[in-house]
Amino acid sequence: MAQQQLPPAQDDYFFSSYADEWWNDSSKMNPLKSFNPYRFEYFDQFVEGSWADKRVLDVGCGGGYTCEFLHQRGSRVSGIDPSPRLVEAATRHAKDTGKDIEYSVGKSEALPYANSSFDIVTCVDVLEHVESPGLAISEIHRVLAPGGVFLYDTINRTFRSRVMMIWLPERILDIVPKGAHDWNDFITPTEMIAYLGAAGFTPLGRLAGLAIRGQNKDGSLKINPTRDLSSLYLGAARA
Repeated sequence: MAQQQLPPAQDDYFFSSYADEWWNDSSKMNPLKSFNPYRFEYFDQFVEGSWADKRVLDVGCGGGYTCEFLHQRGSRVSGIDPSPRLVEAATRHAKDTGKDIEYSVGKSEALPYANSSFDIVTCVDVLEHVESPGLAISEIHRVLAPGGVFLYDTINRTFRSRVMMIWLPERILDIVPKGAHDWNDFITPTEMIAYLGAAGFTPLGRLAGLAIRGQNKDGSLKINPTRDLSSLYLGAARA
């Protein structure tokens, strides 16, 4: 399992403060695992055959939740994140649990991979946090093989999303760390389609939504698929 080393950088990324506890059952980040079964129920329709042996890159991998989810499906997984601390946590957990996942430190706007390196790129709960979503999406297109698939979710910039993704989870239910999201960085579907078109992608299928309905006793989130795109929405595109 390899980890690409980049020049030292100050790790002031918001989520990096949770690196040491990322994989603890009591971690503030643990509820994020709840999204993957619902995300991939939607994503699966855009993947030809199975995920087995597909070359998959997870952009903004954090401490590795989605990378390990994909590894369990038999994919050849790489993950990249701007936080050295999170990459260290992800690498350590994969090693401790015997998973062959390649992690690298880097930004989505400058992916350290050759052209056409991957069959699939996933990018979940990330685009609303990056400095330049358009540049990140262009880089994702570059590293995808021709005909490869980009699978993503992000958050719409609406009054409802301010309530459902900031006020309610961060300030009322306290299930998301305060400051995790900035409403001004949310991306409307119209903006997202424009980014995809500028990068050379062809959108696939119909966008879908996910709604957080609360939290279960075990700490996992109650999530419902929905056609409502006013908050968290998912999409796919082909390179």
